[in-house]
Amino acid sequence: MDIFDNLKEISNKFFENLPQRYLVYCDYIAHLVSKELKANDSERLLSSVSKPRADLTPQGAMRSTKRTIDVEDRFGKKYRITITEAR
Repeated sequence: MDIFDNLKEISNKFFENLPQRYLVYCDYIAHLVSKELKANDSERLLSSVSKPRADLTPQGAMRSTKRTIDVEDRFGKKYRITITEAR
């Protein structure tokens, strides 16, 4: 067992023990959206897809679970994708 296996085991135990009502998957969803946009742009219409950005205060503290992805098409038009928890 190497260090990565140990980290994975610790991570799995941490998330297994969290109450389900506290789990919010904005990070996971934003990561999938960004990854899939990059991987599946078969028409080559997108010139850039940013990494998901967190909603932080000026001091760097987490303001909300919102995540934002910026996208630019090959013509220079900019788009913003926002993932937020629906309440």
